[in-house]
Order: sequence, then C-alpha cells, then structure tokens
Amino acid sequence: LGHTYFKLHEYKDAINQIKKSIELNSKDSINLNFLGEIYLQINEHHNALKLFEEVLGFDKNNKAAILNLAKLYLNLGKTDFSEKYFKKLLEKDSLNLSYFYSLIGINKKYLTNELVDNIRNDKHNYNYTNSIYSKLILAKQAQYDKNYSNEIDYLLDAHKIYLDKNIRAKKQQFNYYKNLLPKFLSKINKIEIDINDNFKPIFIMGLPRSGTTLLEKIVVSGKETIEIGGETDVFDKVFFSKQFIKNYDDDELFTDFKFDKESILFLRNKILEQYKEQNLGINNLMFTDKSISSFLYIELIQKLFPHSKIIYCYRNPLANLIGLLRSFLPNIFWSHSLDNIFDIFNIYLNKLDQIKKKKFSNIKIINLENLSQNPEKISKELYNFLNLEWSKNCIQDDKKNLIFKTASNLQVRNKIVKHDLKYTKNYLQIFKKFGFDYKWLNQSI
Repeated sequence: LGHTYFKLHEYKDAINQIKKSIELNSKDSINLNFLGEIYLQINEHHNALKLFEEVLGFDKNNKAAILNLAKLYLNLGKTDFSEKYFKKLLEKDSLNLSYFYSLIGINKKYLTNELVDNIRNDKHNYNYTNSIYSKLILAKQAQYDKNYSNEIDYLLDAHKIYLDKNIRAKKQQFNYYKNLLPKFLSKINKIEIDINDNFKPIFIMGLPRSGTTLLEKIVVSGKETIEIGGETDVFDKVFFSKQFIKNYDDDELFTDFKFDKESILFLRNKILEQYKEQNLGINNLMFTDKSISSFLYIELIQKLFPHSKIIYCYRNPLANLIGLLRSFLPNIFWSHSLDNIFDIFNIYLNKLDQIKKKKFSNIKIINLENLSQNPEKISKELYNFLNLEWSKNCIQDDKKNLIFKTASNLQVRNKIVKHDLKYTKNYLQIFKKFGFDYKWLNQSI
C-alpha cells in the first residue's frame, strides 16, 4: 500500500504505511531505504540522511544505503562525503562503471588512462548499465581530447542503448507532451476563470541545461526567505495520478475531464495538494518550481496562478543541445532521441517567440550568456521583476546549505563565469551531417 501511494505521489500516506511496516520489523533495510527516498521527494533531507545512516548502523555493507548517501551528499554539495561513499561502492563492485562516472563528475582525476584503456580493451560482454556508462566515459575522454565527432558518437550510442529498453515509455511521453497535452490545454484555454488568492509561486522554466538551476540558486539566495522547490514535477504528477489524459499511446485525446470552471478549480486544488505533499506553499506562499516540463504547461500556469512570476530561461540553442546530450537524464525519455530533442527545442523556441510578441507582465526572459557576462546587472533586473530586495549574496558561489537534485548540482555552486561559445562551432557540422539544419541551429554561431 505504501508503494502504491508513492506511485500516486501521495507521499504523506506512503510514509504512514511504510512506518507501519517498519514497526513490524525495525531492521528492515528495504523499507528504511525506501522511507528515506520518500523523504527526499518531500524535501525532508535530514530525515532521509538519518534513515540511510540507520541502515548502515546494522548493515554496514548495504549498497542501497551507501548509494543513497553518495547521491544525497552530492546534492548537498558535500563532495568529500559523496566521493567517500562512491569509492566504498567500488570496493564492493569494482566493475560498476556508473560509480566511476559519478566520481569523474566530482573530480576529473578519476578519468584515468587505465580506466579508458580497460573499457576500450574489455573483451567480455558488458551488462546493460556498464554498456551505457562505458560509452559515457569514452565520450567524456573524447570531450577532453577535443575529438568532437567521437564524443557525439559515443553519447548517441549511450542514449540509444538506454532508449532501446525504454522505447514505449519514450513514445508515450513524447506523444503526451507534443500531441495530447496541447489538445487538452487548448480546451482549457477557452474557459475564463477568476482566481483571487496570494499564492505566488516562482516558475523557472527552460530546457534542461539552460540555466534553470543557476537561476533558482540566485532567486533563493537573497534576503527574503523563499522555499526551494526544485524539479517538483507537480503538473506531470497530478495529470498522471488523476488520469486527466487516459491514452498516451493514442493520437486522439480521450479524457473524462469536464472543461468547465468547476473542473478547472478541481485541477487547481489537486495541484495545490501536490505542492503541499512536497512541503511547499504551506508556511510560505512564495517558492520556486523549476520542473523541466513547466514551459509546456505555461498557459495553464498563467490561468491557475495569475499572481505567479515566470522566469523563462534561454541559452544559446547549440550550446544547450550539446549540454543536454552530455547530461544523461534517465526519466526524460525524449532527451535520448535526437529527433525528439529537436522537436522539443522547436516547441520551446516557438513559445519563446510568442512570449516576446505578447510581452506578458509576469514573464521575464533571462539569457544565460547575458547573465554570465554581467551577473550583477541581470540579477538586479531579475529581483526588480520579482519585487524582491537584491543583495550581492545571490550571485556569490558555494551555497552549501542548499540542495540541488540536478545534473548541474556541482557546477551551480561555483562562481559564475563568462560563457565562451567558440567551442560550439565544432559541433554544428556534426548535427548538420545527421540532417538537422534548422534556422535556429545555424543562428547559434
């Protein structure tokens, strides 16, 4: 029952059921680890940390707990602790390349010639996970060697291996975002509704690797206390758990949703409930949400939360594309297919054009390259847009007290540096060779 509640994103009920199970067996490492993972979902990281450490207290070799601690400390920016636990995992499973890949992300010293040679010369068949991470490690070495063509080839090989086992999930997710969701939202957009409350979430929207994590860090690092939501995925979770759209495999939209004011208010209440499930919007009506799919719901967000502020992040598209391919994002299935990536980029850029034309008062476009060139000026403009008091602290580095559960977790803690786009020209012809010759891609240089 606890696992079922978790799959429905009803985290408080899931916690209650798992606790009942633990009462029957206090040294149940499976449920203690699972309870810790639920706490991570609702931003109670200290509780999660205690549970993972509790498991190691009676089972010091528990790989799940060690891995959970390695990831949690990485998200907290405590790389020394994370490194220690990943190395501990390697002691128990020295052939697991995913651990090496995580260590390389912490410190380049782990990308050794010996490791690369062993991968290239390995004669036995890799399992599924090692097949993926062997390609990602070789891609990282090719990146450092400035062998751009090989880097992209290795990256695409890794994505393909992953996608071959998740092809239906990819098709369903892509069909939902590109086809079914727009049809659903077009019906809602025709209905006028008045919302009067002080709920003021700050939505930070953009493609993966477009600077959303950096923008979130800047927003929550000022003088005023703003809860950090991160990638809440609230809209996706509510639409899935309540089955507002029923047929992810079908081209046609099938739904029991009544497109009237009462139904829209019901939808809004379920979204509010999901935020509260994640401990957001309870004590502070101003919090951040940087869910990757938010820009696909932007019209609905404006309707349901008219007092919200929206930060639309833009990065040089070619640099964004390269960064996305380098970031292996398992649950974003469309990010493992070049065709799907370019389709989603087109949707994102078309929405950007619409925003520019309509000049919405509650939407501000932030260019990542401009921010990196002049962080003080751009951050001041951002704070003025948010009606917040600016302080220089918001653009300083090393936010050790914040947790970031994203691929840019470590990078975002460093000093903001100017983005040099010269390297991108090396990749343009590679993507053209694959048949991608969009206008926006050519304008990236």
